[in-house]
Amino acid sequence: MNLCIVSSGDFFSDYGGGQVYVRNIVKSFIENQPEWNLQLSVISCHPLFPLTATQKDYSGIDIYEINPKGDIESLLSHINPDIVHANGEKPLLAKACKRLGIPCVVTAHHGGIVCPAGTLLNTEDEICRITADYSHCLKCYLRNTPTGLCWYPLLKHCSKDRMINVGHWLKSKPFIPFLSPIGETGLIVSEKLNEWKELAINATHFIAPSDAIAEALQRNGCSNEKITVIPHGIPIHHKSYIEYHTPITKFYYVGRINHVKGIHVLLKAFSEIKNKDIEFHLIGGTANNAEMRYMKRLQKKYYGDNRIIWHGKLPSEQMEDVIKDFHCLVHPAIYLEVFGLNISEALAQHKYVIATHCGGPEMQIHNENDGLLVEPNNVNALKDAILQYILNPKQSDASVIDIETHVKQLYDFYCSILTPKSTDSSQQAKPTR
Repeated sequence: MNLCIVSSGDFFSDYGGGQVYVRNIVKSFIENQPEWNLQLSVISCHPLFPLTATQKDYSGIDIYEINPKGDIESLLSHINPDIVHANGEKPLLAKACKRLGIPCVVTAHHGGIVCPAGTLLNTEDEICRITADYSHCLKCYLRNTPTGLCWYPLLKHCSKDRMINVGHWLKSKPFIPFLSPIGETGLIVSEKLNEWKELAINATHFIAPSDAIAEALQRNGCSNEKITVIPHGIPIHHKSYIEYHTPITKFYYVGRINHVKGIHVLLKAFSEIKNKDIEFHLIGGTANNAEMRYMKRLQKKYYGDNRIIWHGKLPSEQMEDVIKDFHCLVHPAIYLEVFGLNISEALAQHKYVIATHCGGPEMQIHNENDGLLVEPNNVNALKDAILQYILNPKQSDASVIDIETHVKQLYDFYCSILTPKSTDSSQQAKPTR
């Protein structure tokens, strides 16, 4: 099998679960190459890469770095894969594969696959559970644009066609602060909705890491026969056990520092617990100005609480050593979290996890011996869960999917696509749900 994996952004980047996931599966596929007679290559798409692909070696396989505006189709023709697994630039790769007659598997890593605003979080800070369309998505997209919601009462009365025409006109002009982002909103929302429609048609299959994102794909028009639920796996280096004869003092969070991750809910809940002996450790960084402003607001608001420790972003090789003595992971996401690799990593070390009902956690936490699930955006529920754990600490019993098992599931899935199916409908393979 000649397999081409397309990474989410820069293959060598440590930012984001998508990049970490791709690097993990590539490493495992490399280890299994001889047994599976596998020829493997990776395409890494990033706007800072050149238009003409450059080739690098990574553990004996080819990494092709190319700008998304480059000639992806010619690169695919050069690689000539039997199957493509797209984790990034999904509409672009699915369309190119369709033209070349190559099966294209797409993993839905985040809600942005169907949501123009990127998170499946509505303006009421609730997980969006309705079908995406222009009238619903315009307000959500404006929310993420400076002064955007101030303009919404006016823009909602403008026709879609007029907004699209204004957007095209503004794109042809020099950038005007505030006005250009607001005026182009209708065009961008429309383009993103059309991208999803094309992707749903052009992709051969979708891998959904959780039932929640599978339902979102189906709700937004993807054929159920195209969707297969395969939860993520992680590398498991060793299992650590914490001695609980000492007081429970160290809670922690790992991930990006931004609004949808619910850090503001978490810190408010923690600040209301008047226990001077507990600590909260936040590990993670920001990737843009909006996230930086969010983090600085929280740091300023809780400046006087020395129980809150901000570690910043840590190299992955340091992470395990830093968290080894921490007791409980808190995952307070308020948006649709498609999976949550940090939850798997905590459970693999038998750490207890307090998380929200936001999609991915439900795939990993099944009862109170694994962890505890609370409703998103609920300060009191999160506070009560933390207090409950302090009074009754325990280690998680949850089982975790290791990366070797996950990659074998992927390999078997690729084989099922490439192997001709019987025309007898009674013997046709059905998606795993």
